[in-house]
Amino acid sequence: MTAPTVPTLEKVMTMEATIDPPQQVGADLSIFNVPDGTITGDGFSAKIIAPSADWARPVSDNVLGLDVRLSAQTEAGHYLYFTYFGRVVITENVAGKMAGGEEVHGSEMYFTTNPIVKTNDPALAWMNDTIFVGKMQRTTSASTTSQGHLVYDVYKVV
Repeated sequence: MTAPTVPTLEKVMTMEATIDPPQQVGADLSIFNVPDGTITGDGFSAKIIAPSADWARPVSDNVLGLDVRLSAQTEAGHYLYFTYFGRVVITENVAGKMAGGEEVHGSEMYFTTNPIVKTNDPALAWMNDTIFVGKMQRTTSASTTSQGHLVYDVYKVV
């Protein structure tokens, strides 16, 4: 019998984003505009541009479902479009840190995404046919009065 092929992950980029205070549409929807940020990878960099935002909805008492769409433009003028869902599990300890404006690290919470990328950059065309997984490295939550900051690494499933 042949051994199963097990996927591995290869880091391909880091995303850093500024997150605006939420537009609280209701108890079941918070919209977080993403006005600025950078995406850096092996041989490329891009700036997050409008329109970019996260439509976050509670999945359960302590789980937030992400629904993100990001636009970015490379230094060469090409575009990258990211769309992804994700899950954020907020424990009681993490909730307190987030409410207090403290930085939370990826080791403290489950914050994982599954980006799909579309690009018109010939050098990055491989992204159009690749499955990715994102993992939060650190975040400071946006509040009703201040912007937040989010950093996560994105891995190609190999």
